[in-house]
Amino acid sequence: MMRRTRDAEAELNLPPGFRFHPTDEELVAAYLCRKVTHQCLPVPIIAEVDLYKYDPWQLPEKALFGSREWYFFTPRDRKYPNGSRPNRAARSGYWKATGADKPVTLAGSTRPLGIKKALVFYTGKAPKGVKTNWIMHEYRLADANRAANKKGAGGGSLRLDDWVLCRLYNKKNNWERTQQQQMEETSAGETMDSFEAAGDTGSESLRTAESDVDNEDCGEEQAGLRQPFSFAPQQVPHTAVQAPSGGAMVGSVKEENDWFMDLHLDDLQSSLMAAGGAPLDLSYQDCYLLGIASPQLKPGQNSLPPF
Repeated sequence: MMRRTRDAEAELNLPPGFRFHPTDEELVAAYLCRKVTHQCLPVPIIAEVDLYKYDPWQLPEKALFGSREWYFFTPRDRKYPNGSRPNRAARSGYWKATGADKPVTLAGSTRPLGIKKALVFYTGKAPKGVKTNWIMHEYRLADANRAANKKGAGGGSLRLDDWVLCRLYNKKNNWERTQQQQMEETSAGETMDSFEAAGDTGSESLRTAESDVDNEDCGEEQAGLRQPFSFAPQQVPHTAVQAPSGGAMVGSVKEENDWFMDLHLDDLQSSLMAAGGAPLDLSYQDCYLLGIASPQLKPGQNSLPPF
């Protein structure tokens, strides 16, 4: 929201629930007349600002009090040195009078004390300006002597009125909502920029102690997976084979895959006889024994074929 350079509510220690909603007659009689005649104001709650040097949306932060309408004392200058028309040009546009002037008359009197004029702010340059929702009510004294200001020190002063009182407000009353939306959009944009900046720095900016531990565990697992697979058969420890009678068999236990690679029937017969067992009966010549028997020369063969 807007930030005021001065806060009349804090400086004047105003009571809770204080509201400033004066009528047209109160503004002219109790504030404008006293200001022009250099008298003390009932409450110094109206700021002195040359509002024609600013755009209307810049003025709320320069007010001393108010959230939906703001009050100012401002001087008025002439548009031309020898004329009586006021200069309505502002920073990025101009104020244009609308409707007829309204006299401000105190109760019980027939003579107007002040004049109220309504103005609308347009952006750009006349006559092609764009109308806005900013409205200003200008209060000036009805019988002010402007001839002295016209002569001035050098005979060509542009000052038309030393002080007029202005009430400023937004017709749709959406200025505060617009300011809040702009602040939220700005905040959201900064947040997105910070996320994008964090993303550009890489994933290291989001590392934590837990992620480091997880990464180390994953690294070890991945390292194990990356080890080359070996097709070499695992070595089985050599142990002595006990014979049925308790004696040790000659030799050592062969690997699991090598049991039937080089087994010969003669070796089996010798082992059984050494253990005190009966020799095998090969009369049946079954398939199993034929498969493990020692190769024999066939009739007509001079030598065994190579394995």
